Amino acid sequence: MRNMKKAFSIGLLAMLIPMVALSQEQKSATASLQVTQCALKVSGMTCGGCAGMVEKGLLKVEGVKTAKVDFKTGEAQVGFDKTKTTPEKIVAAFNQANDGFRVQQAKAVAK
Repeated sequence: MRNMKKAFSIGLLAMLIPMVALSQEQKSATASLQVTQCALKVSGMTCGGCAGMVEKGLLKVEGVKTAKVDFKTGEAQVGFDKTKTTPEKIVAAFNQANDGFRVQQAKAVAK
């Protein structure tokens, strides 16, 4: 009985070790991804639903990882992979694909 438990434990470990190793590889690949933030001004929104549509549109742009649009301020915070895109490319791609809304890079505020 003791040998059976030992054999079962060894078999279970043999199955789990490759899974743990794969998980670690995925974490290290994700950790190497560098997400850069940019701020955009959004025009053409009339409600919170519009903000949701702009977010969805931004997330469709290649390289965009996150998008948070605030209807009240008319601003969008976009997280993107800088190895795949730039703020200029995000603006151009979004504006080309969307007729009702327009985005442009927000000007930096002097302090």
